[in-house]
Amino acid sequence: MPIVGFVLVLLSNILFLTSFSAVDAAERIDGYAIKQQAKEVKTSNGSNLELLVSDKRSFFSCSETLSFSPRFKNDWSAVKVECRPENWSTVLRSNHASSFDELTSEGIDGEQKVKTVIVKKNIIKGEVITEDHLSYSFNASEELPGSFTNISEAIGRKAKFNLARGAVLKSRQLAMVYPVEKGKAVLVIADNSRVSITVNAIALERGQIGDMVKVKNATSGRVLNAIVLGEKKVAPITNM
Repeated sequence: MPIVGFVLVLLSNILFLTSFSAVDAAERIDGYAIKQQAKEVKTSNGSNLELLVSDKRSFFSCSETLSFSPRFKNDWSAVKVECRPENWSTVLRSNHASSFDELTSEGIDGEQKVKTVIVKKNIIKGEVITEDHLSYSFNASEELPGSFTNISEAIGRKAKFNLARGAVLKSRQLAMVYPVEKGKAVLVIADNSRVSITVNAIALERGQIGDMVKVKNATSGRVLNAIVLGEKKVAPITNM
């Protein structure tokens, strides 16, 4: 390709990436803003709704106030967040216990039993925990140190050791999973129906999928905000 043609194509790509990022940034709302809206909602027991979501997690914006409702009837532990004008919705956890999430249950002998998360099937070291791996047990008479009482608290974390079926799951056995690590190389990916552009960058902070993090363009040195898409992959939400 002639040098002039190559330069024109490169400039076109840069302009596209800039415009893509600016539009994308304008169409986002973060987890903090959603939590502030949620606090105005009353749950079935009369308490204010408190969502469990990262302040840095990014969502599409909404031209009206978001709608909040229990995913299942009268169970506010999982909340459907809906933007009706822009026709999108998502489900987020809250700190509201569900009917099944009570910490204790009365046994046959009348003794109170504590709910504990156990391993439902063998887990291999390095495996990421899903809901299918876990179950509940009401066999313990008191909460075990470091154990979990809610399956959702363990989902998405990675096993540090091989874990056998039936064992009580403990926090020391699991590690947090960060697809993007501070100081590590990442790919900044911007695309639409016409073109896809990939740029090398360095992550300036760690993040989980959906989090907004700062990354530095490895060539220009410019810092931008991006959304974590997956393992070492982010999408820009501000100008390059």
